[in-house]
Amino acid sequence: MASRAERRNRERNKRINEPPEPFMEFTLKYDPWTHKALEFKLDCSKDCCARPHMRAFHLAWSSFLMAFIAWFAFAPLAPVIKATIGLSNQEILVANITSVLTTVFARFLMGPIMDIVGPRIVQSSVLVFSAIPLFFGGLINDGLSLAVVRGLVGVVGATFVGCQFWTSLMFEQELAGTMNATAAGWGNLGGGLSQLVMIGIYNMNLSASSCDSECAWRNAFYIPAFVLLVAATMVMGLGDDGPRSDMFLPPYEQTLLRGYGMANVATNKQVWILMIQYAVCFGVELHLNNTAALYFFERYGLNLTTAGIVASTFGLMNLFARSWGGFVSDWAYGRYGMDGRKVTHVILTCLEGLSLVVFSQQTDFGAAVFFLIVFSFFVQGAEGSTFGIVPYVDVANTGGVCGFVGAGGNIGAVVWGSLFLVTDNFSQGYMILGIIVFVIGLSAYLIDVDDFAVKELKKINEQKAAAQEMENDPTLNLYVAENKANKADGSIKMADTSADPSSSPMPTQTSADPSSPMPTPLATPVVGRGGRRRIADIENLDSPLAH
Repeated sequence: MASRAERRNRERNKRINEPPEPFMEFTLKYDPWTHKALEFKLDCSKDCCARPHMRAFHLAWSSFLMAFIAWFAFAPLAPVIKATIGLSNQEILVANITSVLTTVFARFLMGPIMDIVGPRIVQSSVLVFSAIPLFFGGLINDGLSLAVVRGLVGVVGATFVGCQFWTSLMFEQELAGTMNATAAGWGNLGGGLSQLVMIGIYNMNLSASSCDSECAWRNAFYIPAFVLLVAATMVMGLGDDGPRSDMFLPPYEQTLLRGYGMANVATNKQVWILMIQYAVCFGVELHLNNTAALYFFERYGLNLTTAGIVASTFGLMNLFARSWGGFVSDWAYGRYGMDGRKVTHVILTCLEGLSLVVFSQQTDFGAAVFFLIVFSFFVQGAEGSTFGIVPYVDVANTGGVCGFVGAGGNIGAVVWGSLFLVTDNFSQGYMILGIIVFVIGLSAYLIDVDDFAVKELKKINEQKAAAQEMENDPTLNLYVAENKANKADGSIKMADTSADPSSSPMPTQTSADPSSPMPTPLATPVVGRGGRRRIADIENLDSPLAH
């Protein structure tokens, strides 16, 4: 009778040499080893929401969308809140800063935790946590209480990490730019929708004869808080953590196998470069979401509703602008490799900085709206191009990389909010910020990320598939048996093909050349630029991204 160790080794060898069976029938084309989708469906067919790939995609972006609306629920109401409880512009800016500062810490923590337990539990927990303080948003009465509530609600911004990590688990890296950008872009629509939704709720409350302006804004936060709870329920009840049922072991076992990935991510120079790049695109977008309505309200003398509608055009560009950036990044990768992704990002970021400078100098209302839209096109495109690079940085710890880079965006928002505290007015602040964006955009040439790890993992899977095909072929099995028997004298034997005249003889292959018909396991350490871990380690550690 076989011992437990022998049975375990036999099961392990079977798992390594045979592609795992899907836990359900997939409707999309998928890689037989990773089970990641090789295509996507964004049409109106029945497959557009199919489990697990497309359903996870839609849950990822929609939960982030709901989170974004809640995150910036206070921004479009800032003028009336400021007038009602007597706040200054500085107190509003401080509250804006706290709303993005807490997200920094949440994003740093969220990525490595998701690498261990999966995206669904973490995503839904953050949504529920932030719904609680939002329910009590109407109780604020001074600048301090506004800052505290906005800081607690701001934790929900970390759902961006879940959005990107979940999408990366479901789709192959060749689709990373398009799918990550589309999911994040559609989620970022919340920045524009929050302007419309909160102003709509405010006007709905105001239409009641017994409700004045103060009553209207104080009772405007119950709906977005409830929506967060609905989103959390959908994430847990309808989604799958990944395309394979064994991607996430219990936390204790996973930690023993993989260790803590945060140290690997934190010491990777390329992660910090991408954090800075994301600070000047997503960080700038967050700052505009917080200040645009107040800027148009004060500079052009608009009423609250019109200022909110105009500010919403900036966020609504996410419907396609961020996806466009990811699509261009994927196209450039197909033609020029990783250098294509890098150059695309440099161009988009520099154009973002230039368009922000032009926007800041407009005195005509119509021209200001036009250049706001132009600026949003480039800033959101730069966000998409950034996350076209992220999945290649550290394949084994993509969740951690998403968390760190995402936190960079919030750090940027904190810095830009602090910058506006010391500028004479918003126009001057936007001009200075545009110059900073342009300079940092040029520094993106320092990005040095390659696709070596991803290609090597694919090569390993192809070798496994070839080995499995040989094992199932009787002629090849005979050839292997004969050459194993003669391995000692180094002779080259030919398989007996008498049973099948159509088969051709095959020489023995002793080389580790990947092109060999007799694939051999990768035995040497392979490391790409940016401090990536060995491919052999990634394969053996059962990383969610390496499956």
